Amino acid sequence: MLRRPLLPCKAWSSHFRCLKNSRLAPRLVSEVARERPFEFVKEEGRGLSARAKRDLSLGDVVLIEQPVLAVENNGKGDEWKEDLHSRYEALSEERQSQVWNLHDACLQKPEKSLEGILFTNCIGRNLPVRFDAALFLELSRFNHSCSPNLEQTWNADTGEVRLVAAEPVKAGEELCTHYVELRLDRAERRQRLHENYGFWCECPACAQPSEESDKRRTEIKRLAESIEKDRQDRLKNMERGERSVKRVLKLLDKEGLHLLSWRKTHCLAGMEFALRQGDLAKSIQWARKGHQYARLAHGPDHRDTKMLLQLMEDPSSHPDFQFRTDEVRHLKHHPSV
Repeated sequence: MLRRPLLPCKAWSSHFRCLKNSRLAPRLVSEVARERPFEFVKEEGRGLSARAKRDLSLGDVVLIEQPVLAVENNGKGDEWKEDLHSRYEALSEERQSQVWNLHDACLQKPEKSLEGILFTNCIGRNLPVRFDAALFLELSRFNHSCSPNLEQTWNADTGEVRLVAAEPVKAGEELCTHYVELRLDRAERRQRLHENYGFWCECPACAQPSEESDKRRTEIKRLAESIEKDRQDRLKNMERGERSVKRVLKLLDKEGLHLLSWRKTHCLAGMEFALRQGDLAKSIQWARKGHQYARLAHGPDHRDTKMLLQLMEDPSSHPDFQFRTDEVRHLKHHPSV
């Protein structure tokens, strides 16, 4: 089980008002390195926790890190294990010690294993291979919350993971990311965390059962799947798709799930639905919102940020623009179709 998925008009409510008031230019990497905005603190009964050293605004960069170990394999065997141990042996003694000090929640024997450390702490990078895992020394120390105030994204172009504030954070607050799919009900989230990481989650979202929260999260997941299906159907269900986008964004606000990349993905879908309906003005509005979310989540130089900037400035550059134009032309010449 890979840790932490990287795994996404007037309907923007409180989160977008916060977005508009935030700094749209995140701190430079050099500033983050010099002024690390968090510290790891030992807490009785919990081990280490990451605490904010200063107030953080939406989109502030908390961490940018390259993997200490990364393995990928497209074969059917266990070649990745040989690769993993080979890369581990190539590390300095200090780095090996730091890796070995990470938690192993997969203990089958009294002693740790390198594979167990990897599976407990790694993330997937969305590579088109059968097996893909990257291990980070700093990222691995951040705890889980089912309502995280941090968001992590992978930048394939720079080979780095980026951790940003998904909401404003006060100095002294714990900084949390997430390890499992958040769009599940409380019982299933807690069960997965217990099975894969050995703890029962008691974060604010799990401390007390909430039927309303469970309904919202499962509806968010259902809507996300419906939106993706409608995106694949091209000219079908365009209006329904756009309504679903507005609905899911409202539910994310109500549930307190502030993950920027989810919102970016939904705004891109809204842009496509508007474009397929021939509404260029609305498609530009959706692209603008998506671009702001992408800039906060990924920074200005990420490929998604640049793509949405181009769509905001010229929606006709999207493949769906030509598809819509060709379809309209076809219907004019074949009205009975």
